[in-house]
Amino acid sequence: MKASVLAGVWVYTVVAVIAEVLAAENLHPVLVAASAVVAFAISQAAAAVLFYMNLKEEPGSLIIAVIIPLMFLAGLLISMVASLG
Repeated sequence: MKASVLAGVWVYTVVAVIAEVLAAENLHPVLVAASAVVAFAISQAAAAVLFYMNLKEEPGSLIIAVIIPLMFLAGLLISMVASLG
């Protein structure tokens, strides 16, 4: 894999972390701030799994086996945030 792709993923991760901090500090409704932070965190996890763990070259069944637990986790996080309000 090209080093420029990995550097791009690293830059995206850094930018997303900065965006998470800004969203947590500047968005006033707690639900909106938590939703933004969770969305950034999921996108960072997806980028790390796809590029650093070389999941792009794996068969489709393995990719689905990784994505399904992430969807369950996202559902649990959404229900946890919804129960706070």
